[in-house]
Amino acid sequence: MVTETEPKRRQKPEPAEKKPKGEQLTPPPTRSRRRPAVIAAGVALVIVGALGSWWYASSARVTTTVFVTSGEITRGETIESQDLTTLELDGRQNTDAYTVEQSTDVIGKIATVDLPAGSLITPRVLGSTLAIEDGQSLVGFTLTGAQMPSYPLAAGDQVRIVDTPVAQGDPPADTPQTFPATVFSVVRDADNQQWVVNVIVPRAQAADLAARAATGRVALVLDGGQ
Repeated sequence: MVTETEPKRRQKPEPAEKKPKGEQLTPPPTRSRRRPAVIAAGVALVIVGALGSWWYASSARVTTTVFVTSGEITRGETIESQDLTTLELDGRQNTDAYTVEQSTDVIGKIATVDLPAGSLITPRVLGSTLAIEDGQSLVGFTLTGAQMPSYPLAAGDQVRIVDTPVAQGDPPADTPQTFPATVFSVVRDADNQQWVVNVIVPRAQAADLAARAATGRVALVLDGGQ
């Protein structure tokens, strides 16, 4: 028995969607042109910025250790290790202060000016000796505590050298002769309880004062205002 099959219906294609009149087709996007010069400049700026940041961070971490005074140092004093301490400076700071690696250039030198605590140690404030001007001479006096003030003398102090009597007794009837001088340095002889005071005097008076220094018939006076 033959069964008749129902013929397949053809599916009608769906009509294409009609676009309303007046609507224009959207053009395809255009490709932007790449400019090699602009790209290279941008890359260069990034590199320069990175290098600048690296240099700043690196230099900020670098420090220099320099010498400063741990206490007050008066003019003419010899600088010793206990007179010094250290200070960390920014590595980018320009300074002529002596570094800790230059200790041999500092210790044993003489301060040519008064240095308050915390002062930087530079070549301008140190020397091998204090300068003695032309026309002046240096004379040393060995004195006991009775021949000088108990107030500590310092280099640069203006003093008077007083001619004292030959023998102990009544004070002289006339005013003793005095000579102005400038203290150059003071060295204490602890064993003999004496002080060696070197003073700067005019060259014309140096011989006379040296003869008095040899006899020990002198005393030192420190006037006010020093």
